[in-house]
Amino acid sequence: MSDSMPTPQSSSVEQEADRPDLDRRTFRIAFAVTVALAGVLRIAYVVLAKRDEDVVGDQLHYFAQAATIADGRWFEHPWVPGTPSALHAPFTALALSPVSWVDQNLIFTQRLTMAVYGTVVVAGIGLLARVLFSRWVALVATIIAAVYANLWMNDGLIMSETFAAAGVVAVLLAVYAYDSRPNRTRALLIGLAIGLAGLARAELLLLGVIVVIPLTLRSEDRTWRVRVGDLAVAGGVALMVISPWIIRNQVRFDEPTLMSTQDGLTLLGSNCPETYGGSALGFWFIDCALSVDGQIPEGADESVRSTFYRSEAIDFIGDNVDRIPVVVAARVGRGLSVWRPEQMIFYNTGEGRETWASRIGLWQYWVLAPLAGYGLWLWPSRRPRWPLVTTGALSLVMIVAFYGIPRFRIPAEIGIVICASVALVTLGQRLAERRRGASDGAVL
Repeated sequence: MSDSMPTPQSSSVEQEADRPDLDRRTFRIAFAVTVALAGVLRIAYVVLAKRDEDVVGDQLHYFAQAATIADGRWFEHPWVPGTPSALHAPFTALALSPVSWVDQNLIFTQRLTMAVYGTVVVAGIGLLARVLFSRWVALVATIIAAVYANLWMNDGLIMSETFAAAGVVAVLLAVYAYDSRPNRTRALLIGLAIGLAGLARAELLLLGVIVVIPLTLRSEDRTWRVRVGDLAVAGGVALMVISPWIIRNQVRFDEPTLMSTQDGLTLLGSNCPETYGGSALGFWFIDCALSVDGQIPEGADESVRSTFYRSEAIDFIGDNVDRIPVVVAARVGRGLSVWRPEQMIFYNTGEGRETWASRIGLWQYWVLAPLAGYGLWLWPSRRPRWPLVTTGALSLVMIVAFYGIPRFRIPAEIGIVICASVALVTLGQRLAERRRGASDGAVL
């Protein structure tokens, strides 16, 4: 095959270059207005649907942990003073602690703060789309991100998903900046973004393995010494960012602890009889952990409890290997919203997501996901698509390894929004071209 032979991607790039784009001033105004409206939507959601709602599930811990930090008791267990806690990675509680310092009891204010952070994520998605594609695609991506319920639902909750989305966007912005012009400064920014993302959600540290290693080592026009140096800088900075948290955990807990003491509970809750064959097949069931609490020594800290839960989960997995294919299929089906979606809508209420909002998110996802597949195939950009694809792979790894739930799709949602925008703009432009062609034919 000749090197000059066109490919679907090269043809898409050429067609994109030939099509008219928004002028810069119009784009900036429309982008700013869209981001502002995204903020209004999120604040309205909090005011109208969340004003008097209590925190449930993981929200309770994030809310209370932020209050303990504001009170000067850094990462102590909120309900057991003097006892260290690391049930979740620290970024969310840290980001909310200034608000808690003003008023430790005002859940509503923390929710409004999350809405503001979520608005920043919308802007970030639009900027990322602009880095990759035309202004039209960037504007459409911003609009979709503004109204996509699977994003704004999280922005009304006191949980880590909003910061996880922000972390993914930050990493991708840094990755594509490095791809366009690799240098040590941009490698440093990648490491900083990955470290901060990992402090929001520990699994995002995997982006360092599946994105940064191939990104830094694949540049054939640079010497191996330079490539390895960039990788070392990115990895070293990421390690510097997370090391204070890891060191603190090693010092404060009885068992080795890296980012969180929640892994054992998560594993046991997703690997038990109810999740391997009951109505919760492929999901998570807290009673599985509660049923063995009596076997844990009294006064054991979080790390000891997590180690016990993890051991029980591994034993159960080993005894039920034959069920793993069915369980994994159920997890993937739940995570991708193609199996028992109505049941997942019900389960979402346990984390504070309203039924009506979850249903809107489901319908939107069913429309956007196939569009995203088409947009990914088109990919009218000279930038590589694989970094964006890895975020979807990361979501899938999380779902397979733990359990199926739509919020584990957060890393993938960024790519879904952007790629769906590519498809919509392309289809819209082709339709406009056909109409112009038909009009010209009629005149002739």
